[in-house]
Amino acid sequence: MAKFKTHYDNLNVSRNAPLSVIKAAYKALCQKYHPDKYAGGHEEALRIMKIINGAYAVLSDSGKRAEHDQWIDKQEREQASTEAHRIMEIITKNYVPPPVTAKNNPLADRATINKFWKKICSGGNKVRLIRGQLSKKINGFFWLTGVVGIVFTAIMLYEPGLQTTTVAPVNQDAEGILKKAGQLVKQGRVVKALPLYLQLAEQGNADAQFHAGLIYANGRGVSKDDKQAAVWLGKAAEQGHMEAQTKLGFMYATGKGVAQNYSSAIYWCYKAAEQGDAIAQYNLGLMYAKGQGVAQDNSIAVSWYSKAAAQGDAHAQYYLGDMYAKGLGVAKDNKQAVVLYRKAAQQGLAEAIAALKLLDVEKGEIQ
Repeated sequence: MAKFKTHYDNLNVSRNAPLSVIKAAYKALCQKYHPDKYAGGHEEALRIMKIINGAYAVLSDSGKRAEHDQWIDKQEREQASTEAHRIMEIITKNYVPPPVTAKNNPLADRATINKFWKKICSGGNKVRLIRGQLSKKINGFFWLTGVVGIVFTAIMLYEPGLQTTTVAPVNQDAEGILKKAGQLVKQGRVVKALPLYLQLAEQGNADAQFHAGLIYANGRGVSKDDKQAAVWLGKAAEQGHMEAQTKLGFMYATGKGVAQNYSSAIYWCYKAAEQGDAIAQYNLGLMYAKGQGVAQDNSIAVSWYSKAAAQGDAHAQYYLGDMYAKGLGVAKDNKQAVVLYRKAAQQGLAEAIAALKLLDVEKGEIQ
């Protein structure tokens, strides 16, 4: 990551150096670069002393120093974001999605049955026309029996063990089907909602693919199936579905339904984070903080935590507060840590509540 010069660098002191250390450093540099003593020449000494005096004027004043610290924080975050983009470009360029194999699922085959049924009906219409022409030669009873037998046999071949399912009307639009499926889910009738989602998912509808994947991932009303979840979430993610990208990134990070792959997790979380998904931003912060799939970088972690925290994500607020409390990737600031802990605690996050108690905030030691 590119470096930039600060007044702390000009005086050769750390960012948390007390005023006494700053004064001592300033005095030592003044003696070293005094125009009458400096071996590098009078003009060069004046140039260096101008820099030293400017740095001391800022760092010896509490107000100006605070403004300078804020400027440093801003520069670090901008550079962290730039570095994150550079890394992501490399990952994106070399990324090859690992193959995911879906296992056979009777529910997913029902869309195929519907298509086959249409063909049967179409064929039946043609047969009826022929029957009208040959009605004197063909017995209607045998014709009807034959058609029923064909349909029954076809359905049995496609789905052994026939079950009653909810099938959307052919003329119903995608939005209406999604709405109906959503209502069924709210009612707890997931088994009836899933075929509706799958019907649209087979047609390439990203929202339906996401919801189908979510149902399989959560195991709500149906058997939990992480592999099927990964398949449908992957299809939706490829179409740019933000929530599907976040969920798929999590599955790669945890190895659910797919082989654990932090590089793929970073890839998909970054895609969603760029669209503004707070959970994906938090997950990126976590992976950068832990060095999972990328080189460990607290500055970039702080950058992503900050984005998610600004959107009200409680976990991001807590972890960002932790970074401030420990001075990781950002200047140590207990007051800022407390502000963030409180925001997370107000949302009921147990870790934040515990952190506040640990800092004895309620006793007034830190305001």
